[in-house]
Amino acid sequence: MRAVFGNIPKEFVSETEIFSLKEPLSNAVSKINKYGAVVVTRDGKYYGMVDDRAVSVRAGTSTSRNLSLGKISRNTQLLSEDSTINNAISAFYSSASKALPYIENGKIKGIVKRTDILKSVLSMHLLSNLRAADVMSAPLLAISQESSIEHAMASMREHAVNRLVVIDRGKLYGIITARNVMEYGTALKARKPGFALGKARHTKVGDICQRSAFTIPYEVGLDSAIRELIGKNISSLIVLRSNKPVGILTIRDIFETIVKNENVKRRNIMISGLDDNTKEMEDEILADLELLAEKVDRFSGTKVDYIALNIRHIKSKGYELRGRLGFARGGALHIHVSGYSLSATLKDVINKMYREAKNRNDFVLTGRSI
Repeated sequence: MRAVFGNIPKEFVSETEIFSLKEPLSNAVSKINKYGAVVVTRDGKYYGMVDDRAVSVRAGTSTSRNLSLGKISRNTQLLSEDSTINNAISAFYSSASKALPYIENGKIKGIVKRTDILKSVLSMHLLSNLRAADVMSAPLLAISQESSIEHAMASMREHAVNRLVVIDRGKLYGIITARNVMEYGTALKARKPGFALGKARHTKVGDICQRSAFTIPYEVGLDSAIRELIGKNISSLIVLRSNKPVGILTIRDIFETIVKNENVKRRNIMISGLDDNTKEMEDEILADLELLAEKVDRFSGTKVDYIALNIRHIKSKGYELRGRLGFARGGALHIHVSGYSLSATLKDVINKMYREAKNRNDFVLTGRSI
């Protein structure tokens, strides 16, 4: 699936607004809603990005709108006139951002949205031989419609996701996102000043989730799935097999599929996010992941296609690791772990991957009923 990528077309650069890192979120919300993301600077230089997802995950906190943009911005890779489509795909995969800043002659000219890059993937037919089932993440993180939104929020934070599939007696009921929770909190605050979502212990997930969840059949081609994501301007699709939810397909899953084929190391193991302090551990990490693949291959009917590991170092908080284990017969496990020690956190990721692969299920029910 290796391909030759040209530079990012200028028409892919969209308009946005630029704010100082000290400005409060309240000053930027309308622009974030308009453009999808804004650029944050410090002394005139690029500092980070804030998109609508960053706003959503802070739903319900009484101080969220007074937070400075610098506190919630994410530093991402800069794209430029020399960047290729492949550079953009890798940057979107590593950052999980919805837009990236674009500079020209050292000055910020706008942003590049991931949906535009996704259109390039489709036009180049890079993934035309794959099905949605080959790329989806599984097991599916699901929550009962009877659970409280407090438990839904806790589960999103624990697993570092922005959405949970909602089920009712094993059948698809809908989907709940961080944005749903934010909008619910905002509406209640308008009626009850001082309300905090932490008090909503008895509000059911089923009362605020989206009932019209976007789905796609297990056997559908990936190109068709990409067209659905672009056409509906959404980030994910629930994958159904025999009308049962068995996985979720996200834009990041699609980008990762391209990245892992463009950056294949031994045995389809890819590591991203290593910095000067952790680069020396690469061989050790590769050996540990290769051993994991060998152990998983011993399970009946299971063979590892690839393992991808993204490492993010967060100052004062340690390391955030996102691991993904793809199976030769389709589907993938997604594991997220945070910790202060890279070695200990890596061990935790590997152990969780092994357990999930050994006890592979269609979905994992999270949260508790009220």
